[in-house]
Amino acid sequence: MTLTQEKVGKGSVPLDAASHALHFALLAGTDGDLGDPAKVVAKIESIGTQDKGLQDKLVADKNAASYTAPCAKAFPETQAGTFKGLPTDTRDTRTQCYVLSTVLLQIFAQSEIAPDPRAATWVKLNGQLEQQLNNEVYPAEDDDHVGEIAMRALAKAVRLGPPVDVMTACGERYLKS
Repeated sequence: MTLTQEKVGKGSVPLDAASHALHFALLAGTDGDLGDPAKVVAKIESIGTQDKGLQDKLVADKNAASYTAPCAKAFPETQAGTFKGLPTDTRDTRTQCYVLSTVLLQIFAQSEIAPDPRAATWVKLNGQLEQQLNNEVYPAEDDDHVGEIAMRALAKAVRLGPPVDVMTACGERYLKS
């Protein structure tokens, strides 16, 4: 976000840049115990808001670019070209697309993201996937673990590659006109 802020100032952040920055928080937030969704969400939120002073300092010092290589090495899934495609069409894959779209839409709705037509596509995709998933039969034991299932789906989705790339593939596969 610091690199983007150096370019756009205090203006709205383009969706691709916001998604790239958010990817790091989603990867770190879904690393570890996924059994308590509230804790996972809190972890992601704390990563996203932590060290705001550091971000301001990096902007002021204009040295954010020096962190690009170490971040890319630590989180290779965030780099362009790492997404190779969605897994085969299963309920798990549909859940991954649904949960990722839900999380992205919720976070971006609370952020200063520049308007982007892809967001409207994601809303439509999200609604269609929700309807499809609601029509599928789930084992009764899933009711007690729906939050954990969602967090596991999110963890899998963000490890596929950049969220914008994953969402494009989800839309191409699941969005009905």
